[in-house]
Amino acid sequence: MMGILDSILGSEKPEAPASGSSNPFNMSVSFAPLRLNAKKSNSVSLVVKVKNVSASPQLVSVDALLPRDAMLGFDPPCINKAIEKRVGELRPGASIEVSIPVWANNQTKEGAYPIDITVFSHYIGYEKVLSYLKKSTSLRAV
Repeated sequence: MMGILDSILGSEKPEAPASGSSNPFNMSVSFAPLRLNAKKSNSVSLVVKVKNVSASPQLVSVDALLPRDAMLGFDPPCINKAIEKRVGELRPGASIEVSIPVWANNQTKEGAYPIDITVFSHYIGYEKVLSYLKKSTSLRAV
């Protein structure tokens, strides 16, 4: 039953790194408000909570990806289907919330739309990736 509520309300339980993994993050995802209105220009915030569980500071970025054929976007005209938020350095044990607006327009149909979220740990600059944690969720338009 909790799986159904988690899919509706967003999971507050952080996703733990896989055992034996060198992943330095825990990540949880939620939406505020919970869903979009179909056939109307409006937005929700995709809230990604990231916690550094490693013993060293991490240079962090968060990427989100929407389906190409969906009338959703990271901008009001729903053109941009991918976004990267460069968070900066996250100290050991620290956590941060990244809010990403997801927009619908008057052509958005009702349904559930998948969103892929990836949190990256970078080396020196944002060009090199040390590790990443991926999570998929879905956003409902009603």
